Amino acid sequence: MPRRIALLVLVSLTLASVALAQSTTGSLVGTVTSDGNPLPGVTVTASSPSMQGTRTATTGDAGGYSFPALPPGLYTLSFELSGMQRVEKRVTIAVSQASRADVALNVASVSETLTVTSAAPPAVETTEVAANFTTQQINELPIGRTIDDITRLAPGVNEAGPNNQIVISGANSYDNLFLVDGVIVNENLRGQPNPLYIEDAIQETTVLTGGISAEFGRFTGGVVSSITKSGGNDFSGSIRDSLTNPSWSDKTGYAAQTDPIDDLNSSYEGTFGGRIIRDRLWFFTAGRYTKSDLSRQTTLTNLPYVFGTKDTRFEAKFTSQITDRNSLVATYINSKEQRSNNVSGGSVVDLASLAPYNRPRTLLSLDYNGVLTDRFLLEGQYSRMNDKFTNGAETRDLINGTLLIDDDAGVRGWSPTFCGSPCPAKERNNNSWLAKGSYFLSTKSAGNHALVAGVEEFHQLRNENNFQSGSDFRIHGNFIFVNGQEFFTVDPDFSQIEWDPVPALSQTSDFAVRSVYVNDRWDLNAHWNFNAGVRYDKDFGQDQAGNKTVDDSAFSPRLAANYDIAGNGHHRFSATYGKYVSKVDQGPADNTSTAGRYASYYFNYGGPVINGPDTPVSQYVPIPALIQQVFAWFQGAGGTSNADLLADTPNIPGTTLRFDHTLRAPSMTEITLGYAMQFATNGYIRVDAIHRNWKDFYVVRRTLETGTALSPSGDEFDQGVIENASSGLSRKYEGLQLQGSYRFRPALTFGGNYTYGKLRGNVEGESASFATTFTDFHNYPEYEDFAQNKPVGYLGADMRHRANLWLGYDLNTGFGRFNLSLLERYHSALSYSESATIDVRAGAANGPANGIVNPGYQTPPSQVTYFFSDRGAFRLDDITATDLGINYYLPVLHGAQLFVEGDILNLWNEQGLEDPDFVNTTILTRRNNSASGRCLQTNTTNRCLAFNPFTDTPVEGVNFQKGPIFGQPTSSNAYQTPRTYRVSVGVKF
Repeated sequence: MPRRIALLVLVSLTLASVALAQSTTGSLVGTVTSDGNPLPGVTVTASSPSMQGTRTATTGDAGGYSFPALPPGLYTLSFELSGMQRVEKRVTIAVSQASRADVALNVASVSETLTVTSAAPPAVETTEVAANFTTQQINELPIGRTIDDITRLAPGVNEAGPNNQIVISGANSYDNLFLVDGVIVNENLRGQPNPLYIEDAIQETTVLTGGISAEFGRFTGGVVSSITKSGGNDFSGSIRDSLTNPSWSDKTGYAAQTDPIDDLNSSYEGTFGGRIIRDRLWFFTAGRYTKSDLSRQTTLTNLPYVFGTKDTRFEAKFTSQITDRNSLVATYINSKEQRSNNVSGGSVVDLASLAPYNRPRTLLSLDYNGVLTDRFLLEGQYSRMNDKFTNGAETRDLINGTLLIDDDAGVRGWSPTFCGSPCPAKERNNNSWLAKGSYFLSTKSAGNHALVAGVEEFHQLRNENNFQSGSDFRIHGNFIFVNGQEFFTVDPDFSQIEWDPVPALSQTSDFAVRSVYVNDRWDLNAHWNFNAGVRYDKDFGQDQAGNKTVDDSAFSPRLAANYDIAGNGHHRFSATYGKYVSKVDQGPADNTSTAGRYASYYFNYGGPVINGPDTPVSQYVPIPALIQQVFAWFQGAGGTSNADLLADTPNIPGTTLRFDHTLRAPSMTEITLGYAMQFATNGYIRVDAIHRNWKDFYVVRRTLETGTALSPSGDEFDQGVIENASSGLSRKYEGLQLQGSYRFRPALTFGGNYTYGKLRGNVEGESASFATTFTDFHNYPEYEDFAQNKPVGYLGADMRHRANLWLGYDLNTGFGRFNLSLLERYHSALSYSESATIDVRAGAANGPANGIVNPGYQTPPSQVTYFFSDRGAFRLDDITATDLGINYYLPVLHGAQLFVEGDILNLWNEQGLEDPDFVNTTILTRRNNSASGRCLQTNTTNRCLAFNPFTDTPVEGVNFQKGPIFGQPTSSNAYQTPRTYRVSVGVKF
């Protein structure tokens, strides 16, 4: 016993250093009545295998009670009052959601306990648009078990962002909030979730897509909150081997796809948890080791290669109840990811562009929970995430480290993008702390109030010297492929030399948000309840050079009402209004930093044509010799010091762009209307209409009034201003999100969701190559402010229809349990457009004769974007797929069970074109159309004719021409996942 006490004291002292994040818990409220009248003084006791000890509350004058900050799980509630019959009720608490359990007590006629097993699912009770998935659901369904896969199963979600990133209710893919055990795991640039978890350790995941309370901030999309297991009084664990093989996948419809390799890959996972001291100190550990090889091939050239991954993860978690009213939780997760033959930055055409990738990550969180009184609870958390990586070229050599880019085909080659181990590792870290108090008030006159108030502070830290290639140079031209050999064309009509130096090394940026919020969940009576909150966010921070670029604040009101028609929970209508304010993102806020960021200069190539259309194949110059000749000409013409060669105004951090005012965080306003119906104890259905409208976009404004600036070398350039703007810019989402489930009988369950969404506007805000992008807003307006430069239309993440429907069936036999699950997936086609760059300068080689005369700029733009079609006018295929899960569970000794979980994805092997990122969208214009290209009606000139976008209407075949493979796939990645088999085997105990 003394040793146990000493151990408990040691753990308590260690955790007590917690400073005081987002919740890892759920909450429960309810009302106790008798003969329809509120019943005060009832003792309510909550117990669960998920919680150490029990929690007790007493109903107030309005019969209400509240349990904030409950660990998610299945709870038993007991309701006791002298002279009344004792009642027990079962209720499930979900992470980041509010549940409800109302009870009616009767006068006791006999000494007996009444047990009630039904309770409305949280999705019906709450005004938030939410979906919750437990680990058992995910294991039995034929889907992946990652947080990304789970999130995609929810309504309002799609993977139509750049690089298949997750989009929630129309927001940019970087603007969601991902939490693991309450810790923010978004990587700092693109906002995607870092894999700081072990799949078998996840207990459940909640996805919030609308009507979100004031407790959550710094996003305009949605919130994804996952919690990991915590151990318990009983010992439990699992061992799993997930088996995959590239040869277990059929080929796609891409004709040039190579045969996959036959290589069995294993992903090993293990979990183990239990007690150190019963009801006082629990532990949970988990680990994962994956080594896999996948078949890949290059774009256009279809060269096969093996993409290798080695991923090692470990988690340790301790849960301690140091007194009956105070608990502490400590979590540590470590991940080390290594890849071979990795592709970064865009589609590549050769094997020389592949590079190693190394990325260690860690997560630490410390949580405190104190029940100060039966009505007042205090929570606190400190968390830290570290993320460090290297990827890119392994040489700084001028020849082998120079990247070649073909803008017409949208591909790159010869050398990897970015700079790897020869350059400093990149770091993207964060840390945060939070303190939150909850108070419950129950009065006859004003009903029940569950009050929450909190303060938090979140910091994003970035130390990233963003070298764009091994040599800091890129050459723009066209690739040529002859009999399996790779060549490159440079031509003074369209080729450029790009120089991307990093002027100074990073001093680490620190962009922070300090927030205060209050929220009141008010139960007025059996019919009406309301949720009213407001959040205040103060953004501040400095870039990688130490300059203050962010200093802003904003209020975010969140209001909701719920009306229960009969007061019995079967039919509810809801309405919400909210304003959501994002954080100021790393890219825009750091854009003028003279440290860490790269400058970007584009020089016109003025040397001889090399490997032009008139060159015999036998005389083609190999790429190393071509690069030498290009740089020999460039250095002879003055090289990087010759400003006369510049094609456009360069981007020089701290020179060509400036801040007149510190940046504001983008914002979004939202209105939702919802209806939910519960079918007795068997199921529910819920539908929500959502309208969203974004404002305060990141823009660059450059006019004659914004003036000029001198570069460090003394050259004068047009200077633009980074700012926020809303007028003339739009991004709007209209959605209908439907979800439900129904248990026909204990062995047969149906569930699913459907989303109708329409995303329109003229602000994409992100791209596959860049995280957060600027929208040009009155940027060289004399050259760009024509209608087809920024037309309103369907944005890239527009997905009109999406549905996930599943059916699960359990068959219990004398030799184990069989589970069969069927998942039907559907989404409508994604869009792309006819757009390209044109030169509109009068007198320019590729400009029109009636072009724009320079009104006084130092370097007017040599290229501006023109949409030859409506935005989003072209669509790929509607995608359908049927997935089958076949699972078997065999009980063995002492409660352990062996399991086999097998999936067949895309059972019927449907072959739809799904991803526009891997479909050719080349449009030829005068500016980008070399002599090897053709406009159909230009007689002997072959090249397209220039035009003035302000006065002329372009004609296809004269002024522009679709590329020869426009709309065709450039890689097997353009297709939906073909029929694929996978299986997991293991034991749970």
